[in-house]
Amino acid sequence: MLLVLVLLFLFTLSFVGEKTPLNNGAGYDGAFYYQVAQNFTEDFWTTGYDRFRVFRIFPFFLINLFFNLFNIEPSHANLMHSMYVLHFGNLAIQLFFFFKLIKLCAWKQTTSALVFGCFFFNHFVLKNCGYEIFQTDAFANTIFLVSYYYLQRQKFLQAIAISFLGILTWPTVTYIIWLLYIFKDPFSENARDLKFHTGKILAVALPLLSIGAVATLYLLHKQPLLESMLFIPASKPLLFVSAIAWSAFLYIIFRNCDCHIYTPFTYAHEFVRQSAWKKLALIAIPFIAINLYLRAHANDEFYFSEVAFVLQVFLRPLKYPFITPVAHICYFGILPLLVIFLFRDFSKNIFNRSPGYALAFLAFIFFAIDSEARHVIPLLPLILVPLGDALDKTNLSAKTVAALLALQMALNHFYIPLNVEGFADSLVKNDYYGISQRYFMNFGPWMSIHSLAIWAGISLVTGFLIYQIVQKRKF
Repeated sequence: MLLVLVLLFLFTLSFVGEKTPLNNGAGYDGAFYYQVAQNFTEDFWTTGYDRFRVFRIFPFFLINLFFNLFNIEPSHANLMHSMYVLHFGNLAIQLFFFFKLIKLCAWKQTTSALVFGCFFFNHFVLKNCGYEIFQTDAFANTIFLVSYYYLQRQKFLQAIAISFLGILTWPTVTYIIWLLYIFKDPFSENARDLKFHTGKILAVALPLLSIGAVATLYLLHKQPLLESMLFIPASKPLLFVSAIAWSAFLYIIFRNCDCHIYTPFTYAHEFVRQSAWKKLALIAIPFIAINLYLRAHANDEFYFSEVAFVLQVFLRPLKYPFITPVAHICYFGILPLLVIFLFRDFSKNIFNRSPGYALAFLAFIFFAIDSEARHVIPLLPLILVPLGDALDKTNLSAKTVAALLALQMALNHFYIPLNVEGFADSLVKNDYYGISQRYFMNFGPWMSIHSLAIWAGISLVTGFLIYQIVQKRKF
């Protein structure tokens, strides 16, 4: 209860505090969501929305429908206030289902408190939600959390029904829930020998894909594209050092993963054997209908390339040495460090759950290797339960957990003001490495070398402290 009160106080503080000066408080992507909330009923039926962001209109179109229904003027003040209501309502739903989930997990009280801190006491919840209120991440997170909870309760109809909201918010949430549902049952005994050693493959494949992406761009004389994705001039020595550091980091992490994943042929065989196609058919029909309907109201105003997105995910870890883990610690605090130091038990808890969970985790890893840490926000519940199970096996006292929570609060840096003198002008000019670095350092690809050095130092000290705590208190 004390942690909830602290959360509510700090969350409220963030909403009465400073707001992004961009687009009158809407922010970057928020400018589009603001327009949806203001003009949905007019725009959707006339010009429509672009083919990418038409799948990002929840819950903003509901604001517009509500305003029209009750004849409320969509003024700036009313739109801002409506988002306040949605965010606090969203937080209430998160708290309700979070506590239902940890009750289902039956963890120790200390474990529940620490997982609570990792989920709620981070920069995203305590700063970004109140600073840039027009966003989808917080609502996508809730959709996944609620659907995930119903999956754990084996209430599959509710889980699938809720997951359909993800199509209008962040479709990846929907696809991950469906993976968990379709491949929720253990595979047959005959299939269990047809596996890959997951850790070794990931430790080799991920850095090779990053290095291969760089090499391909140089061979094709696409250096400007490389620089546009790294936000710095391309330097071969720096890229080489970054590649070595990235490879070493991944090896250190995944060498502790002695789990396996089934071959694609095994998944295909079990898909037929378990009649999983019936589950897919159940969700495919409404999915196709929704997809076609939204695309019928889409236009080509905004270009989004899936290939470019995948390319940047593999390139961004090479901007600076260790930028991906440092950026995640900057955004999520102690959570990445706990996963790293408990990775052996953590990975076993994932791969032993179900084949679908293993596939879902591989999808999570894809988003996690991107230094833009916010990309994994909607999927956080996927790793919190396996992490909680691993933490529950450690002998963490109440005082130790209190110290870890205090460390988490210090790391989330919500208390550092952003809107200082000259900040707004720097933000408008996209001066990533000027005074607006206060903001951009929280989004890995735009982190400066100076910010990286500071957060790398913080990460090393914090990592040493957590390592000592976790290793000395294992049974």
